[in-house]
Amino acid sequence: MPWLDDRGRLFGRINIIDLAVLLLVLLVAARLGLRSRLLRAVNPSTAKPVEAVLVVEDVRQATADAMQEGENVLNTKSNAVLGKLVKKEVRPALKEVETADGRLAQAESPFKKDVYLTVRGPGQVTPNVILMGGYEMRVGASLAVKGLKFAVNTTVLSVKVEE
Repeated sequence: MPWLDDRGRLFGRINIIDLAVLLLVLLVAARLGLRSRLLRAVNPSTAKPVEAVLVVEDVRQATADAMQEGENVLNTKSNAVLGKLVKKEVRPALKEVETADGRLAQAESPFKKDVYLTVRGPGQVTPNVILMGGYEMRVGASLAVKGLKFAVNTTVLSVKVEE
């Protein structure tokens, strides 16, 4: 018995295109199931308070003003809540400029700001990873976050587990 018959059916029963579509649907469903399982990774009964400091570099003042203390901070890709914005510190962005004698020096930008966001929320702490909202919090990691009126790319500056 041939694998494909003259009408393109596998073993004379299953259309090969229908089989490909079915496999694609199953793969997408498996991927979504895995993703939702990762987002539910924080078990409320074993959660510990975690505080992360995120830095948003080189943004306009309007972006800095849109970030409000007390609002929820979410992961942009999944809408998973990382925690509450408990502290916001706005500083002038530092840029390297060349001086008249050819040296490099740091100067404050008159237009751009660096914003330091302190986010506090429940986290799952294991020997290998600290999760907030199902996402790994590691110093130096890039993280896209959003709030009610802002969406920015951040870098994790520090992570502290509160006992």
